[in-house]
Amino acid sequence: MVLEQLLLQPLRRIELIQPWRAAGNRPGVVGDSLLAGAMALHFEHSALVFRSPLRFSACQTGTVIGFRSNGAVQTLGYRFDVVPAEDVGGLFSACEPRLSLRPDQWPGLCHVGKAQSVFLLADLGQHGASNCLRLRLLDRGWCSVMYRRDLDGAIELSPQDERAEVPSISVRSPEDEFGWLHPASAHPFVLEGQYWRTAHPRDWPWPLAPEWRSQPLSSEYRRVMKAALRARFEQHGNLRRRFLALGISVVVTGVADGLIEELAAELREIY
Repeated sequence: MVLEQLLLQPLRRIELIQPWRAAGNRPGVVGDSLLAGAMALHFEHSALVFRSPLRFSACQTGTVIGFRSNGAVQTLGYRFDVVPAEDVGGLFSACEPRLSLRPDQWPGLCHVGKAQSVFLLADLGQHGASNCLRLRLLDRGWCSVMYRRDLDGAIELSPQDERAEVPSISVRSPEDEFGWLHPASAHPFVLEGQYWRTAHPRDWPWPLAPEWRSQPLSSEYRRVMKAALRARFEQHGNLRRRFLALGISVVVTGVADGLIEELAAELREIY
């Protein structure tokens, strides 16, 4: 498969929309991979744009590729388009944070050559049961663009079909990766007829706040927190889809051990 309009265009920069933000990592970087909710590869005149359906679309299917030779179709998990480079800003004008990298700032690209990154060829590859788009850059070998539904639906750009390994993650604030799991994440909801700004104990309505927020190890605190988080995910469909796709171990500050997994299991039986 060849994306003709990109042939022989040099790669100018890599734009990450909602880049990976885990403690101990550079924003957007995990090992030799780049991870983000959406990604734009800016070539000389055009840009190749990848979007996570889990984060940016109500449609939960990726771009489907058809083959004239045998009539077979394959889905990539993510959605991709080729657009004029100047149009990328308008596609993601309301999305923050964003990060722009020169090709030489991507660790993975430095391992496979020193020549200018010129687009030569694209085809389909496979990693396990997942399909991916593979890009050939002059003197830099093949790079792969994969869909990581298990990592909050991230788009992964990696060298030579590699795959970032993230065994677990710690969520300490709403600004961290998976920050929407944190009780203080700003996703309001209604529980038992009352409006909750967040699920954080400081926002619990009277009399729950003074009675239980000072007892985070109590069974009643755990019950209230679980009810609040459940209401949040039931009332925010996009968050619920991301929650049910959770594929790694997560520890969230202010949430009792095992509560996230317990709630996810219950919601999977319903949705």
